[in-house]
Amino acid sequence: MPETTVIIGPFRRRVFAEGLGALLSRESGLIVRHIEDEADAAAFMSVATPTIVILESREEEGRRTFLPVSDRVAVILIAQEGQDVQIALRQVDRSRLRAAIGLVAETPHPKVLSLDMDAPTQPPFALPKFREPGRSGLSWVLAWLDAAFAHALDDFARQRGGPEGAPWMEDLRCLKEAFARGRAVSSDEEEQRFRELIDAPMWPARLLRTLALDPMELKLICLVAAPDLDLRYAQAIGLMQSNYAEPRPNATTLATFLGAEIVGADIASLLAGRRNFARHAMIRAEPSGVPQPSYRLAPALHDLMLGIQRHAGPGWRVEGQALPAEENLVARVGTVLDAKISPMILASGEGVDVGAEIAAAVIAKGVSVLRASCQELDADHVADKVRNWALWARLHDAALMLEGLDALPPRVQQAVLAVETEGLVRALIVTGNVAPSLRDAVYMRVAKPTPSVHIRRWRMAGEDHGLILSREEAEALGGTLRLGLSDMNAVMRMAAGQRRIGTNAAAAELIRIAARRIAASHAPDTVRRPPCIFSWDDIVLPPKIKAQVQAIPEHVRQGPLVLDEWNFGSRLPYGRGVGALFSGPSGTGKTMCAQVIAAALGVELMQVEIARCVSKYIGETEKNIDRCFCAAETAGAVLLFDEADALFGKRTEIKDAHDRHANVEVAYLLQRIEAYEGLVILTTNLKANIDPAFLRRLRFVCDFPMPDASDRLRIWRLAIPGDASCSTDVDTGFLARRLPLSGGSIQTIAVNAAFGAAAEGCAGIHMRHVMTATRAELLKNGMLSAEKALADPAPQAIREAML
Repeated sequence: MPETTVIIGPFRRRVFAEGLGALLSRESGLIVRHIEDEADAAAFMSVATPTIVILESREEEGRRTFLPVSDRVAVILIAQEGQDVQIALRQVDRSRLRAAIGLVAETPHPKVLSLDMDAPTQPPFALPKFREPGRSGLSWVLAWLDAAFAHALDDFARQRGGPEGAPWMEDLRCLKEAFARGRAVSSDEEEQRFRELIDAPMWPARLLRTLALDPMELKLICLVAAPDLDLRYAQAIGLMQSNYAEPRPNATTLATFLGAEIVGADIASLLAGRRNFARHAMIRAEPSGVPQPSYRLAPALHDLMLGIQRHAGPGWRVEGQALPAEENLVARVGTVLDAKISPMILASGEGVDVGAEIAAAVIAKGVSVLRASCQELDADHVADKVRNWALWARLHDAALMLEGLDALPPRVQQAVLAVETEGLVRALIVTGNVAPSLRDAVYMRVAKPTPSVHIRRWRMAGEDHGLILSREEAEALGGTLRLGLSDMNAVMRMAAGQRRIGTNAAAAELIRIAARRIAASHAPDTVRRPPCIFSWDDIVLPPKIKAQVQAIPEHVRQGPLVLDEWNFGSRLPYGRGVGALFSGPSGTGKTMCAQVIAAALGVELMQVEIARCVSKYIGETEKNIDRCFCAAETAGAVLLFDEADALFGKRTEIKDAHDRHANVEVAYLLQRIEAYEGLVILTTNLKANIDPAFLRRLRFVCDFPMPDASDRLRIWRLAIPGDASCSTDVDTGFLARRLPLSGGSIQTIAVNAAFGAAAEGCAGIHMRHVMTATRAELLKNGMLSAEKALADPAPQAIREAML
């Protein structure tokens, strides 16, 4: 968007106008000015420079008096201005205001746009009384085409001749009447009309200047587009070619419009030459079996002529706004963009959305990016498709990014890279591992954004969607939710949607809820997402062990401060991730602690299903594990390996091929944990089974003991919810003192006792139900002697209750 002046009129709440000005001053390409008297707005309604006037719309005052009379002026009326001093803009948030400014600047005629809290941003409303003839640019084209076709039909009639009354002669008479309006059009008048077409300050002049065309090439573009502009031209072409079924011109027909000295072969040669006109395939031949094919205009130029400004299409979209990019990447991209002849940029990276990061860096330099998916390419029409993208990029003055090219066969890759885009796009960017062979290239490896970048992105994304985050909230999100740009935008849109329907939760909480939903889309079928319903109050552990477990989420939250600002990241030999091992008997709360940690961080818990990861095929196990790590890293989730000794066991002496491949899997896991930047938790019943190499790479190793009598009593009290009714004869203290059970076993006994009471139709749980469930649990765990020695605490009371 060219540089635009934004005039902000007076608002009843002055702080809103000031905050609005501060907000817009951060946008590139905008010059912000304030006026103190709304009457001063009338002076800007007829200026000749791009201007947007923002006024307050009040129901008691009609703002239709402020109507623009210049085609370079637009008015935005904002109703029900924001009430936050910090300009959170609950009603008119930054994203909608940015969209409004883009819409009012998009069309070349005056407009008034109303921006109200209850109505979405609509396309600009054109006021018909202010539309002047010729403002679309097509009137100059149609005026010249009428004269050109009138002359061409005269020549056609002289060359063909024939008896009076022939059917084609009546068609000829009607068409000449339509083009010439019953009068002769001289060749001087035709040339005058064409000069007016070239001098018009609309798209024809832009084509000539931007793509370095000459007048004859512009004539060809208009002639080839003629059948799409008016049915009369299609009928005339069909008549001249003696085939009404073919309304598009061939080379011979085009030559008749350009002078007697030009023949069809000259046109065919021009369209296949080395000029920009031909290199960029602005005119394409229609496939046919006839000696001379007909021609069609490139889609991008067709829309340009009709005044259509597309920002997206099948497999491509233009991005002009992005969240902050990593500074080093912006500097490297800027070096390429500033070069006189920009080489191709080859970008790749591990565990990062390369396309989104490179696009953000390019946008940070003030250049839009057209992102095109190579999955849309047809092997038989590669060149046309890429040229279409390049033309769209040129009309948007954008860089062209080709994504997914490395997934195509090598021959298709080379065909794509062979398409000439130099002089057409600001830069050509290819993501993935592609080897160039036909042009110069610069390789850029895209690293994962640092937590400080994530923090800035969360704060700006919140401002864009009207969800203002404090510095502390942004730091907490940046330390735990390290999402890619596309996921971050999806999260913010979902959170903003919840806010718009009246959800009163805090902005940070809405974002975390949305992030957990987005994380679900990344979960492969080898992981499950258990609900994180427990809290720290549900954890019963010795104080030292509990304090050690509670320190784990703090290491995740404080990572940006310690690793980046204090530079401890340069001292860590095994990466930035946090690893923890929970060891201890079954039922002591290891998995429960993992759920509590995930809930405390506000992220998803992804529990790896080891049985579904392990494969009998060589290399498949590693691929399945890698998908789990990638999914957790992308979603910012906690990754849990329950019963981890099945995968992380000790390496053994190689005696057969099975041992060799098992050792390879363990070695791969070592490397993957080193590279992982999130939180991974391993649980095991026996720490001695874990390979010692893993222990050196884990920041926490926590031993979960069996609970003692006092801890068991606390667990018994927590195991039965407050909503459940218990008889006075239930003596959990007796069971806590008598039986050395784990917390998991105690919870199972409580659940089974509740079901037993419900089956009998009792209003509450009695001691007999607890005793029955306890004996069953002891037998299940093989504690036969404990079951036989278990005596009822009050046998007489139990017998009476059973009568």
